[in-house]
Amino acid sequence: MSMTSCCVMGVACVRDVDVVIAGGGPAGCAVAAALAELGLSVLLVDAGVDRHKQLSGELLHPTGVRDLRSLGFGDVVDAWTSQPVRGFAVLFSAPERTVVLPYGHGATGVSLEHATLTVPLLEAVARRPGVTLQAHSRVTAVEQNDAHGVRLRFSHDGVEHTVRARLLVAADGRASPVRRMVGIAERFTRISTMLGVTVDSACLPHPDHGHQFVGGSVYALAYAIQPGVARVMVDLPLGSTAATLKAQPELLRTLPPALRSEILQSLKGPLAPRMASNDDRLAETVRRGSAVLVGDAASCCHPLTGSGMASCFHDARALQEAMRRHPEDLPRALERYARERRPAQRTRVALASALYDACAGQDEGMRALRLGLLHYWEHSPRGASASMALLASEESRMRVMAREYLCVVGHGLVAMRSSRRQEGRLRATVPLLRSVGPPLRDAVASTVEQVGSWWHRRVRRPVYTLARSGWVSPRRAFASN
Repeated sequence: MSMTSCCVMGVACVRDVDVVIAGGGPAGCAVAAALAELGLSVLLVDAGVDRHKQLSGELLHPTGVRDLRSLGFGDVVDAWTSQPVRGFAVLFSAPERTVVLPYGHGATGVSLEHATLTVPLLEAVARRPGVTLQAHSRVTAVEQNDAHGVRLRFSHDGVEHTVRARLLVAADGRASPVRRMVGIAERFTRISTMLGVTVDSACLPHPDHGHQFVGGSVYALAYAIQPGVARVMVDLPLGSTAATLKAQPELLRTLPPALRSEILQSLKGPLAPRMASNDDRLAETVRRGSAVLVGDAASCCHPLTGSGMASCFHDARALQEAMRRHPEDLPRALERYARERRPAQRTRVALASALYDACAGQDEGMRALRLGLLHYWEHSPRGASASMALLASEESRMRVMAREYLCVVGHGLVAMRSSRRQEGRLRATVPLLRSVGPPLRDAVASTVEQVGSWWHRRVRRPVYTLARSGWVSPRRAFASN
């Protein structure tokens, strides 16, 4: 469709666009490229925030790199001044041990400063045929959203514009105003505060790897973002600020001395550290009417898995495939998109929650779980590979995550047998076994949901279709409901 303009009572009107995408970050750029490739006309509405000040996605797993290339961004990826990431180095504080988890099959991810990653993507997608970028603009209202399409308003330079479209995509981040405008609720839990600084990358002990420092007073994540420069993100209790860390430098005592010194020195510098909250968010649905959520607007979790960008690129591919399969039936396309993405997202959110508890928890049960992780990865090469596949979004089945969790708990029980303190073993065993509950509940819920989806697609819908066509009686259709 082509875009036309008119003016009614001082309000500019823009009409006849196939897709409006709210948000020009990585998710919005990927979706714009994916849908334009199908021949759809896309209006990309971007608020134009200063991405040089954001503490946001900077590490991209190999799956994300592959998805970006498949969406036609290979030239952008090749032009990035990025650093290779060959896996994770997990540094335990007690006992002081390190486990290196490489990506499978020798794959390599990348890491780079957030603005260096996102700005070239936006510039590249704006040059795509069929994509119109409306920069420094915000969606202000969704006036209509039903099976026939959407009508919305966006502001640009103080002027309100109206646009009608077949599809509205909310790619405007975890706080997603558009999600609220279309009436989609979410489950929301604030976890902690993240402080981000840059340090000399020479202080990281494992070049070309993401670093996770677990078991100390604070959890920390670090990786190089350009030659000689690394990003360190320190997880702090809710309500903390940079002043908290300055006043309590002992919080960093379990980090390597060189890294600890670099962090404290950076806090004394003229540049204020970047701050962000860490949240668990899961929308109750990813579609309503002719609106759909992608990326963090649909779900987000603690960044310790580094899976946020790989996840949003997966969403773009899933939406593209759904629209390709059902080009004339938008409700079916959005139903397929929701069905295809939800299992992977449930696994991702559950994994991040479980791993954060294991890495940052300070009670006896979580200390035992960390011992189990260490014992599992040191004694089971298969286990280390399976864990890395989950971390890197190569594996997304909930039952696999639940199975791996049970294996870690089993290794935790084995590791505790060597403890000299009988009393300590007894205190840790009960909370360790109790921690199995949430992953198992998630696995069961995911299985029930997938069976229900299969029943709807393969039994319920075909019977109703036959009933409407007169091939079976309405009573039989009702009985199959």
